[in-house]
Amino acid sequence: MKKLQTEIINDRLVTGQYGNIRFGQWGFECSDRQSFLTLTDQCRDAYQNGDYWQLAEGDWALDYHARQTDPHTLHIRATLAALRDGLLQDAVIRLVFDKSAIQTGEIAGRKFRHTNSDRYRLYPVHIARLTGTDGTIISVTLDRYDGAGRFTPYLYLRDSGDHWIIHARLLPIDPVDHIWLRWANRLFTWSAPDWLARLIWKCPGGKAIFWRLRERLGRHCPEIQAVPLNNLKSGQSLLLEVTCHFR
Repeated sequence: MKKLQTEIINDRLVTGQYGNIRFGQWGFECSDRQSFLTLTDQCRDAYQNGDYWQLAEGDWALDYHARQTDPHTLHIRATLAALRDGLLQDAVIRLVFDKSAIQTGEIAGRKFRHTNSDRYRLYPVHIARLTGTDGTIISVTLDRYDGAGRFTPYLYLRDSGDHWIIHARLLPIDPVDHIWLRWANRLFTWSAPDWLARLIWKCPGGKAIFWRLRERLGRHCPEIQAVPLNNLKSGQSLLLEVTCHFR
């Protein structure tokens, strides 16, 4: 019988295995226009003091817990509270699985094979699945969320490098407070002035074309996209709760 084995240190899942399926470095991410907070990789312009984080456009308190609740199930909970008024483009619980023992991924009723497309298959759904080569079904469900009336939940499924990546993600809802229209390359990042970004966003087709364009089209698309941001008032918070079940 297959058994779920995990290494959880300081409430963070470091590594895990179920049969021949390996996974690990799960965590939390959020970002504004300058800073990137992550528990699993290199932060950018984000400074930590215990559970408190200072970003360029906000100060935040992060409460993150991962735990194994039974022989087949993991539960992750994250709360991000604003210590002062601040802008965010997203808040994310991140799950990463080695691709070697996984046959397909499924989201919004569509199945995909790993082609290293690096496409963010983003949908307003509450469940995504991976199917192992041995028939194991991994179900990732978004159980609870609170977007403080300014963010709404999505899941995405992504095939990138040697991994399958699933994010439970809170993204801004209309009316958005800011539009960040940017073009990034190896030499520089150019950001459109706020007035121009909002003008393009409001033009017919502008939102449909540029909204997270690079993410939707994958690695062969230029790094051009429009990213909305919303403001959270001091004292407001975001909540994500995710369950990962193996069977």
